[in-house]
Parts: sequence; C-alpha cells; structure tokens
Amino acid sequence: MNLWVMGMTSALLISACWTDLRRLRIPNVLTFGFASLGLGYHAVHGGWSGIGYSLSGAAVGILPLLLLYRLKGMGGGDVKWFGAFGMWTGVLPTLQLLIYSILFAGGISILLLLLRLPVIRQWGARMPWPWGIHPVHAGRRAVFPFMLAVTPCFIWLAFFDGMRAS
Repeated sequence: MNLWVMGMTSALLISACWTDLRRLRIPNVLTFGFASLGLGYHAVHGGWSGIGYSLSGAAVGILPLLLLYRLKGMGGGDVKWFGAFGMWTGVLPTLQLLIYSILFAGGISILLLLLRLPVIRQWGARMPWPWGIHPVHAGRRAVFPFMLAVTPCFIWLAFFDGMRAS
C-alpha cells in the first residue's frame, strides 16, 4: 500500500477513534468526506479501473456489516467507516480488517460477559466505563465503541502484516 493511502486511512482511523471514543458516534461528514476523497484518488490514478477498485472495496466494507447494523450489533457510523476505508484500500485489505475487527470485538464482548461472573463482578463494577451503562449492570445491552476493536487490527495489518492493496 502506498504512503498516501496509508496516511489517509490512518487519518480516517484516528478521526473516527476520537469521535467514537468520546461520543459513540462517527459523523457522516467524516466518512463521506474520506470516501469521496478515496474515490477521487483512485479515479485520478486508475481511471475507470480505479473507480471499480474503490467501489468494490466500499461494497466489501459495507454489505457484510449491514446485517450487524440491522440487528443493532453496531452503529451505522461503523458501517459507513468501513465503506470509506474500502474506498481507499480496495477489497482484500478491507475484508481482512473487517474479519479481524469482528473477531476482536467478539473477544471484547466475551471479556464484558466475564465481568458479570460473581467472582469478578465486584472488581469489574469498580472499573470506570465511559460509554453508557456499565457492562456489569447493562443486562444484554453493554455498549462499547467498535473502533476499540478496529484500531489494534488496523495497526496489526498496517505495520506487522504489511496490509497490501489487492
């Protein structure tokens, strides 16, 4: 992946993390702005082929997550974020990040469930939780920013696995 694409996707990640961690929201202006820039970049550098590359990456980022969104397992901003990411990186890196992030989010969810165990509950209830109802008391609706799962996976793919554009 070239440095320009890596820089733009890193900026997209940092911006989304900032807003997701603070407000549990990723603004449309951020996702649509980055998506437009990604489409424009690939149109300039690859013509019609670049546009296809960009649109297919966005589709791979959006379509699988629509089901999770409909089931209220994630917010719409996260779905649009993956679309914007896909506009920049194409199919393979988007699919890799998507799969790793979902698996990592599953791990976070398991940890939140473990906090409800009687042995751990007392300790877990003392942990600060800035995102709505504390998971110990949340019942079935414990919420955390999905960017908590995406960020380590992005870092892994970008710097250790050599995220490559397909």
